Amino acid sequence: MTDAPIARLKDRRNPINPAREVILYPDRIEWVESGKLERRIALDAVSSVRLSVELAGQQSQVVCRIGGPSGEIVFGSRKAVSPGVWDDNALEFQTLLVRVHESLRPRFDGVRFTEGQTLGFRLLMGGIGVVMTSMAISYMGWMLLKSDNTMLALAGLPFAVIGGYLAFVFRPGRPVPYDPEGLITRFKAVPKTD
Repeated sequence: MTDAPIARLKDRRNPINPAREVILYPDRIEWVESGKLERRIALDAVSSVRLSVELAGQQSQVVCRIGGPSGEIVFGSRKAVSPGVWDDNALEFQTLLVRVHESLRPRFDGVRFTEGQTLGFRLLMGGIGVVMTSMAISYMGWMLLKSDNTMLALAGLPFAVIGGYLAFVFRPGRPVPYDPEGLITRFKAVPKTD
């Protein structure tokens, strides 16, 4: 194995976990935590790359999940500093993301490139939406039929709408593929200056 890294990123998935470093080498990608190697995936063993948008405090971040036989290596465009406080990590994230895709270029046909949330996350959030809608409708029905109180029944309407929206947005669906070469071109483009 060669030891000259191509790109690296310091990341922290949440304020409870320790900081980690994701390092890309010419033949592998590693996740190192507190100076100890936690996971290594050889580039010729990478089976999937998934990009998704996730919450980072009150803002959102892009998260990349690289899958292989030994599990996943995950890194994001923001890193947690403390509860509710996130630092922007976009430049280092973009550099690592582009370098990973360039390193996988010879294997584009053998790697599954998708974007969107995982099925587990979609089921969880969609389930929360279904439960929220069901409870709100039950409450509204109880208030209308048993208590004969229309005003209190209407108080459940926003919860039913929010729950329905969550259930709709996070409904299970097929993963959406993306073009890895297009990602490289888009992120390496230098803006014109006049």
